[in-house]
Amino acid sequence: MMTDKTGLSMIELLIGVVIFGLAMVPLMWMGTTQTRGAYSVGKHMMAGQIAASFLDSILGLPYDECFEKVQKLTKSGKMKVLDNEELKETLQAVSNQSVEKDMQTSFRNFKYKFEFSHDEEKLILRIDIEVFYRVDEGVEKSEQSLKLSVLKHGARNG
Repeated sequence: MMTDKTGLSMIELLIGVVIFGLAMVPLMWMGTTQTRGAYSVGKHMMAGQIAASFLDSILGLPYDECFEKVQKLTKSGKMKVLDNEELKETLQAVSNQSVEKDMQTSFRNFKYKFEFSHDEEKLILRIDIEVFYRVDEGVEKSEQSLKLSVLKHGARNG
């Protein structure tokens, strides 16, 4: 006389769990890769916003003031973004302690560098800003950058 077994044996259950686990590994790996990619894209976008904010504040100045400011900024070399009070104010939309803390966390590894070329005859100033940011790839840390360039035209006096 045979009895009907409707349950799973321990071996069948163990094999099912192993197969499920092996199927999940590529999905988890893909998820972490996409998360890292999104984080890197976010840093790139933040670098672009920093560069654009800085250029906007400089381009709003009259030509001579803009030229003087860019000359000073170029001599400074590579600087930390949070060391520049003007830029810090531009980036900080709301002035409160929690926003300040978030900025310290978000922008602590961002640096910027200015370069320029000047055509005195045509009164054209080319301004380049490069914003550097750190990307963490597991244990590996690398520095990437985003560079924006603009032209400022001057007017002759008299």
